[in-house]
Amino acid sequence: MIVQSLRRMTQAGVIAILAAIPLLSLYAHYRSARSIDDPALMAGLRGEAITQHIHPFVESLDDPQGFLDSNKGTLWSMRLFGIDITDPLAAIEMTFATKSVYWPLILTAAIPVILTIILGKVFCSWICPAYVLFEVTGKLRRLLRFAEIQPGKLRFSHSNKYLFLFVGLGAALIAAAPLFALIYPPAVVSRAIHAWVFGTALMGMLILLGLIVAFELFVSPRWWCRTMCPGGALYGLLGWFRPVRIKLKSELCTACQECIPVCEAGINPITQSESIECDNCCACVRHCDDRALIYTIGLPIRSSSKQSRPSPQRAGRAAALLVLLMAPLVHSSPAWGHHILGLPHYSYKENYPQRPTLEYPATTGPYSVLLTSYPGIPVPGEPANLAFYIKNKTAREVYGMPITVRTLQTSTFGDNVTIMPPTTREPFDNEYKFHVTFPDDGEYIVELTLEVEGKTEIIPFLMVVGEPTATASIAVFSSFGMIILFVVLRAAQKKRARKNAQDINTHSQGACAATVKLHVLAEPVCGSHESQ
Repeated sequence: MIVQSLRRMTQAGVIAILAAIPLLSLYAHYRSARSIDDPALMAGLRGEAITQHIHPFVESLDDPQGFLDSNKGTLWSMRLFGIDITDPLAAIEMTFATKSVYWPLILTAAIPVILTIILGKVFCSWICPAYVLFEVTGKLRRLLRFAEIQPGKLRFSHSNKYLFLFVGLGAALIAAAPLFALIYPPAVVSRAIHAWVFGTALMGMLILLGLIVAFELFVSPRWWCRTMCPGGALYGLLGWFRPVRIKLKSELCTACQECIPVCEAGINPITQSESIECDNCCACVRHCDDRALIYTIGLPIRSSSKQSRPSPQRAGRAAALLVLLMAPLVHSSPAWGHHILGLPHYSYKENYPQRPTLEYPATTGPYSVLLTSYPGIPVPGEPANLAFYIKNKTAREVYGMPITVRTLQTSTFGDNVTIMPPTTREPFDNEYKFHVTFPDDGEYIVELTLEVEGKTEIIPFLMVVGEPTATASIAVFSSFGMIILFVVLRAAQKKRARKNAQDINTHSQGACAATVKLHVLAEPVCGSHESQ
């Protein structure tokens, strides 16, 4: 089907863009630092992608730097071809967290909001990279059944995600911090791609995604998208009265119900295709051989299906929810914007210009902390320049007390090795400078210690030096391979045992049938002998 093919092409294109943008950002750092010709930095897959594809393309443009500055960020907040775009969930959560309105931030959410109002939850089924991951997870459940492992089919209410949305926004209001950004799968997947390209820590993000995948694989199919996603809840509310929707032509429907098991949203397309949960993925349209499900343009009130019409009460509740979501807009006051991953850090660069570096942000109490490293990926045996920038996010004052830093080399087995002992520095020109020589390729921890509101805080930063070996990755993949091999062998053994049991049963039934037949044939013989 053309629409389904177009959806798959859109998903692939989005994933390609999410991989290309951090590569462009990394190239921008190397280009500004004039490190493109450095063979040590350009080694490996990322270096080859930069030197063979990105560098020739960008340098062929009329304004290379302008193009690089026009493409930054992640799905949570990005600049694409010079247009700033923010996920509506990010915009509304920042509004709740800051208890104020920054209209440039609100306006960056206008494009996805308008598209949702017209097309419905198409972000979920057409754009979201986590949706693709969870679709693949749903297909893997078939392999579990082949492997003689029956996955769970636990069902949860679709209403849970709306409750989660409002609880999360309430938490952001109380904690004065965006919390969804840490767990929202589209943002996590996009940020994980960015982290992989830049060689920064991504283990926490992989663990979070792995837990969701495992839960959907073994316990509840499509659990996150159907019942927990706060972004899906917000998009559902915004797209409630979408004009583009799937409609049932009841005169053609034969009630075969082939559309129900393929619905990614977990609804009944026959009676609920116009509901708030439908994300216009068109899977049901593709699997309807009767051509009873079609795309149409029109409001739900025009539908002939009474079950799918939103009642005045439900419509009133939806309007009330939207009003509640937009309530903080009544209190309008300046805010300090938000950070697009890959752009210079807004809190410091506007006042304290720095040379191009790679950056490692963190937060503690009222302070935002930024560790910069030059070069971004230090070279073993050569001094690297580390600098810390610390500023109070509320008062916007530079942290002025001494800080202590030590550097550790991580070890897979045994204790970490101290590379630089605890060293204390006073601020100099709004930054704390350190020079560290990392001895070998590998992962290191730069540990920052500072006083925050009368308490000692320790912040670890994970840094990658040189080109670490893939020993850990090989061990992980080997383990997965052993597990898969065990599952396949176990499945084959169970199938063989079942076949043997069936053969034995068939043989036994055949033997019994032969015995009965002989007995039946023998009775007349005995009778005729007695009559003689």
